[in-house]
Amino acid sequence: MQTCARRRAHGALRAIVLLTPMLVALGGHGTGEHAGPPAQDRTAPFPRAGTYAGEAVCKECHEEQHAAIHAGVHAPVVQARHLHACETCHGPGDAHARDEDNDYRLITHPPDLGRGVVAVCGRCHAEAVRAHGGDLEGFLAAGKTCTSCHRVHVEKPEAPPHDGLAFHTRRALAAHGGAQPTGAPKCLECHPLRDQLLARSVHAHLAAARDAAGCETCHGPGSLHAETGGIARLITRPDRAGDGVSTCRSCHEEVDPIEFHWRDRRKPLLSAGLTCTTCHTIHAPAPGRPARTGALDGAPIDAVLASRDGATNATCARCHEPALKGRHGTVHRTLMAADVPLSAGCAACHEGAEAHAAAGGRRDALVPVRGGAAHEHRLCARCHEQEPALAAWHAGSHARHDVGCTSCHSLVSERGHTRRDAEGRCASCHQAVAAEFRLPNRHPVPEHAVDCSDCHDPHGARDKVRDLELRQERCVRCHTQYRGPFVFPHQASRSDGCTVCHLPHGSTNKRLLRQHNSQQNCLQCHGDFPSFHDQTQGAVFTNCLACHTEVHGSNHSRFLFR
Repeated sequence: MQTCARRRAHGALRAIVLLTPMLVALGGHGTGEHAGPPAQDRTAPFPRAGTYAGEAVCKECHEEQHAAIHAGVHAPVVQARHLHACETCHGPGDAHARDEDNDYRLITHPPDLGRGVVAVCGRCHAEAVRAHGGDLEGFLAAGKTCTSCHRVHVEKPEAPPHDGLAFHTRRALAAHGGAQPTGAPKCLECHPLRDQLLARSVHAHLAAARDAAGCETCHGPGSLHAETGGIARLITRPDRAGDGVSTCRSCHEEVDPIEFHWRDRRKPLLSAGLTCTTCHTIHAPAPGRPARTGALDGAPIDAVLASRDGATNATCARCHEPALKGRHGTVHRTLMAADVPLSAGCAACHEGAEAHAAAGGRRDALVPVRGGAAHEHRLCARCHEQEPALAAWHAGSHARHDVGCTSCHSLVSERGHTRRDAEGRCASCHQAVAAEFRLPNRHPVPEHAVDCSDCHDPHGARDKVRDLELRQERCVRCHTQYRGPFVFPHQASRSDGCTVCHLPHGSTNKRLLRQHNSQQNCLQCHGDFPSFHDQTQGAVFTNCLACHTEVHGSNHSRFLFR
């Protein structure tokens, strides 16, 4: 207490002179010049070394400031045990507390640091500093710092009269009636760099020098935004989903926001919340437009595409996050990782992906994956050309009928399910065959005990309809008891194979027979049976298998007897 009394004895006049800069800072905006030498000489640099005095020592002389900060938004800072209360921002204050002249240059005084105050506040508010309205450099160029708008040693203010109101469009602002135009000069007080960029852009006619409304043409009346220290929600924000498209289309109504930008509501291809400014940057120098693409330099995508070799799948994910979401377990998972180079990732299948992104999403720059058998095979062969199954694909029936890879194979099948997914699509073309698998006697294809590709080669070079290898050899792979070789084979197996008697997919008859019974099956070929083979109903010779029991082949009898 003696130390504090000694300081107060220096006189009220000296105290007022020394504390004037601090009082101005506490008021938020200074209107007069600070007394004393230049700012860089009046305060110690931040941070500074020294010994901490403690909060109790600070409170002896700064009772009002101490009470205000404990009642304000920064109360957690001065109350946190792991911090140093007042000295968290002002630096170690022991030298300042012991100085008989009360020289505040011995502590860090943030309002006098100029741009250095950003480093002080940024220790806790780094993210807010980085994203400060997107125009931090403009504020600094205009001579604004954190303490120009934000006051620290004040009690927590009451909710502003417009708190809770979300202004999304200029029309909403006008309807509320609380916002009035301020004019471009008012905007320049904090955003001079924005106006300089605008003057060099394709929207140069909206710059302050050429249009008094200027900024408010897009951002709406700005009085509430200015009066509340720059609350962003009190102006129109074209970079937000609620504002962007409607704001831009007020001038660019010829642009169709659905067809041109692939906003298919039935199958969302684009990420939610995209606006015009996702690709188009307004406050950017006007570019030279390449033919047909209309690519915009300075767009968010350009930072990635500045070097094509450095582009990755993350470029595509900016807009097409739904298409990439949940693909980590698919067969093409290695191509879809975010850090995969674009040329080896999305662009490996989607030709022209780099130009498509640089052109702001124009469809004419992108070559679709699906586009006929030859086109799809060319794309897929980039990775799969060494697979033996595809060696003779060009001569196969699927290729001849223009059935491409994606007609059967899903590009996003789960790992291990590629074949099953392809099998499930056979019925989309072969509907008559699919119906045969619903008959009472059938191969267990619907149960996946047998698959189409167990018998049919989808990538094969020959038509298998008349192929004995299919009609005979594929059958005995499973039905090994009929494989042979036999001394006396059934002659049908040498020409027509098993399918001369059996329907391979399904039948209404037992054992998948083509005819109702064995007699009718046999008479298809053996119409020259001996005359004593009485075929009258009820005769013993009507049951061929009663004697010719080894119908598939015999090692004992040329007549296939037992």
